[in-house]
Amino acid sequence: MAAYLIRRLALVLVVVWGTATLAFFLLFLSGDPVNLLLPLDATPEVREQFRKANGFDRPVWQQYLSYMGRAVQGDLGISLRNQTPALGLVLERMPASMVLAGAALLFAVVFGVLAGVIAAVRKGTTLEFVVLFFALLGQSLPVFWLALMLILVFGLELRWLPISGYGVGPLPGLPALANLVLPAIAVGTFSMAAITRLTRGGVLRELRSDHVRTARAKGLSERVVIYKHALRNAAIPVVTVIGLQLGNLLSGAVITETIFAWPGVGRLVLTAVTQQDFPVVQAAVIVFAVLLAVINLVVDLLYGVLDPRVRYA
Repeated sequence: MAAYLIRRLALVLVVVWGTATLAFFLLFLSGDPVNLLLPLDATPEVREQFRKANGFDRPVWQQYLSYMGRAVQGDLGISLRNQTPALGLVLERMPASMVLAGAALLFAVVFGVLAGVIAAVRKGTTLEFVVLFFALLGQSLPVFWLALMLILVFGLELRWLPISGYGVGPLPGLPALANLVLPAIAVGTFSMAAITRLTRGGVLRELRSDHVRTARAKGLSERVVIYKHALRNAAIPVVTVIGLQLGNLLSGAVITETIFAWPGVGRLVLTAVTQQDFPVVQAAVIVFAVLLAVINLVVDLLYGVLDPRVRYA
């Protein structure tokens, strides 16, 4: 177990290094950084001063080594617009993104697993058809369209929920629950649909297995058979998808955060791209790479908890 964990941590470091390298060279693949970061009417003197101040007058390999040396120390550059550390800006917005992703994942897991179990148990009935229809619909609807429809129906027509902003929550730093509902549903619907279909397939497969038939022969109640034996053994692929979806929810909420004026990292990155503030974009990419690598590691370790037959060689 210890050797496996060390190898996985080494792979995490490799992934983060590769992502940081890619983020660095993407800036140069886009053209001369000075032309990208300065307005078109900047004078040659200003351009030359900017080039020297940011080290763009040195060879690329020297700039890369300097960038990686600072990154190891937690220095991912200075925002060109705010003149503050780029990493600090990203980490300042990260709690809002994590709250939104967590709420969306909770919505997706609770309703997705429940709907998947119902569809598996009620196989061949109208209820299964309805669940699969909405699961397919949830994976087909564009996120931006769903977000706009939620705003139109529940925000403007019915006036049940606020349509934008973070609000003031019951605890410091947390949003108001009413402000969280619509963004979480918009972000989590696709994940809920994916979890529903995967849970249904896994539970159906387990319900036909020998150990479930043995559990029923022992006289166990159907509820115990389904949730303790069938669902638990079908949970490994579901946990894998949940881990992947959490990564997608964290890194892919740019559109939703923009539509709902949610003060998260996604909205920050979109603003940084618009303003050509590349240090902020690079910092966000590296932070998300670290989060995704850690999430994948945690998911792998959960396999042994869910299935004792899993061994880490």
